[in-house]
Amino acid sequence: MDKRINSLTDSVNVTIHASKLAKGSGSYAKVQRNTAYIGNIVERVSKNAVIPGGTETLLYVAGLLRDGILSLLSEGKAVDLLEMGILYLKPQKGMESTNPEISDVPSMTLGFTPSIKAIEAVKNITVGADITKSNLPMPKTLLDLHTKTLGVDITSGYTVRVGGTGLKVAGENSGIFLAPCDDEGIYKTDESDWVSVCNAEDLIDNTNTQLEFNVPVDTTAGTYRLIVKTASSTGNRVNKTLRTGIMEDVVTVKTA
Repeated sequence: MDKRINSLTDSVNVTIHASKLAKGSGSYAKVQRNTAYIGNIVERVSKNAVIPGGTETLLYVAGLLRDGILSLLSEGKAVDLLEMGILYLKPQKGMESTNPEISDVPSMTLGFTPSIKAIEAVKNITVGADITKSNLPMPKTLLDLHTKTLGVDITSGYTVRVGGTGLKVAGENSGIFLAPCDDEGIYKTDESDWVSVCNAEDLIDNTNTQLEFNVPVDTTAGTYRLIVKTASSTGNRVNKTLRTGIMEDVVTVKTA
């Protein structure tokens, strides 16, 4: 079982967006995702209970539960996820025909209905900050174009696409970097230890919402924090001050 740990923030932050459903229909907030992985869960459980066999026992059992759940899903069953909610099958999309055949039913995807217990756990959470107007680069998603996988794994020597906001790289000492980190996401602050992935001139795609670049082939396999440094301003203007944004999730570099 992968025991990856994310470096979690203490507050729940949101971005505010105008609703486009109808004129004058107000606004809505999107929560900035703060994902706890199995390593975070095991760490939390271990603080509150004595586990025979230690954390490795928890990870082993979690792996068995995962495999059992996947097996049931593959048989078309809906699954109660430890009283947190129901994971169930549903068609990926609707059907155009008003008199469809069974062969017209689209392939399946998954839906999730949270339990009352899970909803109760979050109802008293208060929002820490509105980060809508933050001008920091915010790398949010990572697509390995070699494996065509969206997630946190990338392959040395191959192309990666980063999505987010305020990403455009420009200015002296700007660029994309990989800072070696531990399993908890704590990275080395000494920039001489960082992998300089590329600068603005080496980017395949360089916009506010998307960066595309090649991971250096000699990048050592391991865990990193992806860091974007830029002084880009509106249009083609460049500020004097660099702004730094760090991807929330820990990135894993693998060799082909």
